[in-house]
Amino acid sequence: MSLARLFGIDPTSAAVVRRLSLLLLVTTGAEILVEGVMLSAFLARVGAAALPTALALRALVEVVLSLGIERAVAKLGPRRGMTAVAVFGALVLAGSAASLRSSAGVYVAFVSVSVVARVKTIHFGVLALSELSGPSAARALPLVHAGGRLGGVFAGPLVALSGPSFGADALALAAALVYLVSLVFVERGPELTHPVADHSTRAVPLKDARGLLGAILAGAVALALGRLALSTQSGAVLARAYGEADLNRVLGSYFFVANVIAFLLQALVVGRVLGSGRLTWLNSGWAWLYFGAQAALSFGPPWVALALAARFVESELRNAIRTPVANLLYEAMPPERRGYARTLVIGVAVPAASLVGGLGLGLVSAHPHALSGLGLAAALVIVVSTSLQNRGWSASAAGA
Repeated sequence: MSLARLFGIDPTSAAVVRRLSLLLLVTTGAEILVEGVMLSAFLARVGAAALPTALALRALVEVVLSLGIERAVAKLGPRRGMTAVAVFGALVLAGSAASLRSSAGVYVAFVSVSVVARVKTIHFGVLALSELSGPSAARALPLVHAGGRLGGVFAGPLVALSGPSFGADALALAAALVYLVSLVFVERGPELTHPVADHSTRAVPLKDARGLLGAILAGAVALALGRLALSTQSGAVLARAYGEADLNRVLGSYFFVANVIAFLLQALVVGRVLGSGRLTWLNSGWAWLYFGAQAALSFGPPWVALALAARFVESELRNAIRTPVANLLYEAMPPERRGYARTLVIGVAVPAASLVGGLGLGLVSAHPHALSGLGLAAALVIVVSTSLQNRGWSASAAGA
């Protein structure tokens, strides 16, 4: 059975979907592998109390490098830009592998590696929308992103089984080599040196596009602040329960199970829902789940299962549901401005909010009440901003 028939996508886009899915599988697998071993090493050697400040420093690095890379690759075109991003990611991951011999090195590596996923997300989205646009994008993008979930499925067992045996430095180096493999799938694509024609049937008035971007910005900032609270609260629960080797096993098993679920959702459910025009359902549904996750961490018992469930909603379920939705929202922007819009939201607003929030939490020593208040307030803003996003999307549909 062909890919197009199995998943209900346009047969003419099957080859593009397959290649982009493999690109995400390789890069996301490497990123999740490094994130798992770095988080385990950080919690065990530095401590959860240092997470807010470390996340703030991460944000500063992400803002500076996201802006710098966007300017550097803006004239290269989507494919050559993604090639540059893949080489950059491999170099950063290799550098992190060389710095894990001391606690200070672990801190530096933890702060540095997240920029790889940040920059990849920005420019992969530009590449995907340049090759998949209009009605085909709604059905195909979730399937493309399902490739990223498969990367997590493969990375999870590596963290669980190999982390205690080989160490964080060896796994980070392996991830750098895997990242280089992604160049195969980038280079096989067509070169698009000029903005592609927008084949979308969605005619978006300029004022609606600006309003939609504002709603996206508000939700992204709230999510960044809420992630600080959720990551610190859930990280503290895990750090109290496990040492570094056990954390590798637990997080590896979690990555495997969570990404299997996310993959099945993206491949079998999300694309069909988006293809039927129910983007607003998915957008609102995830926002309310996120509110429930923050409330559970604030008022629920300090159980490992609860901490992992909250992380699942914020991370893997967000990637399964929210990421394809967010990518489609950028169809409201002119093709030549999508790179800038994604950099503004993903590369500047999100890490800048993390920087400010992390420094603020550091000043109050990440007090439980401050974490709970920040998490719940962020969740409320996400619910409201999601409603505004849905309104802007519906208005643009009416003008299509």
